Amino acid sequence: MSEILIIRRLLAGRPLQNLLAVMVMAASVALSVGMLLMSAGLHDSLVQAGKNFPMVMGSKGSPNQLVLNTVFLKDQPIGNFSYTKVLELRNNTNVEQAVPLGFGDNYKGFRLVGTEKEIFTFHGIEKDRKNWLQLSEGKFFQQPFEAVIGAETAAKTGLKVGDVFASVHGVASSANSRKHEEQYKVVGILKPVQGPYDSAIFVSMESIWHQHDHGSLRHAGNEQREVTSVLIRPAGYAQSLQLAAQYNKDRDVQVIFPSKTIIELFSVIGNIEKVLQVFTAAVLLLSLLIIGSSLYWFVVGSVYEQGIMRSLGATAQQIMYLYFKLGMTLVGVGTLLGVALGHSGFQAISYLLQDKVGLYMQAGLVKEEIILVAAILLFGAVCSIIPAYLASRKDIAEIL
Repeated sequence: MSEILIIRRLLAGRPLQNLLAVMVMAASVALSVGMLLMSAGLHDSLVQAGKNFPMVMGSKGSPNQLVLNTVFLKDQPIGNFSYTKVLELRNNTNVEQAVPLGFGDNYKGFRLVGTEKEIFTFHGIEKDRKNWLQLSEGKFFQQPFEAVIGAETAAKTGLKVGDVFASVHGVASSANSRKHEEQYKVVGILKPVQGPYDSAIFVSMESIWHQHDHGSLRHAGNEQREVTSVLIRPAGYAQSLQLAAQYNKDRDVQVIFPSKTIIELFSVIGNIEKVLQVFTAAVLLLSLLIIGSSLYWFVVGSVYEQGIMRSLGATAQQIMYLYFKLGMTLVGVGTLLGVALGHSGFQAISYLLQDKVGLYMQAGLVKEEIILVAAILLFGAVCSIIPAYLASRKDIAEIL
């Protein structure tokens, strides 16, 4: 009789006990793998979202709120400030580009981003200097009440080039939202940027000013026109520090590095992650001990089968290897099932975060996951070899 058939029969002899051991193992591995994937995916997605925002100017207030609103298109804007600050930045030798952003309206929950055409030539501090926003079809807006929509906006609303729509007041849709009379015409659709701005609708600042002031600012001076934030590309690293120092004591606005705020946010998440890692390691160790003890009692309770195998000519060493393989089968099945569950759970969470927050987490195999699986198999081998060795030490006369 082959070893595989013997192992199958031994496992079938105690189905509930073995199933419990495998399920506990799978659950702990899934939790561990999920934690690793979430950590790597969240870090990469936060970096991806913030890389096109070297510096941001916003009203005085919480830097976290400014980043959430400007970079991730979430939360309420802190407030507005005069458009003269944009002109001031453009005249600053430390600034290479300064693009205004205006928030306050939405269409079916997708935020309108008031801005200027220069945003379509904006790029972060990447070496390739590729434009952040690129057209998939159509053209960029040329005049008020033309709109360029993100890839996700197009996919979820069904809007196409040539369609028209009316926005509502506020950053989120509700039954009480006031609908604007003017309609926007979609003139372009952007390529995916793998970030929150895939769900944006870009329109001209003139459109936003017109709708929120009923046309009264159409011919007003720049002092009366307002923006929510300014996307800044500094001329260099030293210039960015000088720029931050220049506005450090400004009473109306703040200039921040979104990447710094995102790193601080991730460090808080990292502290929570460490606590969860300790908990996960404890559960994982417990699952290995359960499999080890399960195999031990399995060995103790199968003396009759051992006696038959010895009487049929099996050596003590062969019996030890057999029970070792039995233990590793439980560990291996639990590990593989756990890895599959961990990746499935990560995929589900990734989809929810992409849909609700605009974070694009890429699924894939991470180096830490390989190390984790190797460590589990190693400790699983230790937990399997001990009861297997005890089985080989039994005296055949005592068994029979």
